[in-house]
Amino acid sequence: MFNEVFQSISDIDNYGLFSTFIFVVFFGLVVIHTMSIRKKDVSEFSRLPFDDQTKDSNDIKDLK
Repeated sequence: MFNEVFQSISDIDNYGLFSTFIFVVFFGLVVIHTMSIRKKDVSEFSRLPFDDQTKDSNDIKDLK
């Protein structure tokens, strides 16, 4: 059944090539972006879940 459907689509072999090209470009851009992040930013991001949240709420109370 699927074989007949796929044979009826003209130039279906180009879809595989096109999707592979999109995947490689996207993956390459993600790798380039990841490699370009500064180490300072990465260490700051890694500490975010452990930062004390009460500090922010106290700052807001002081402004009122």
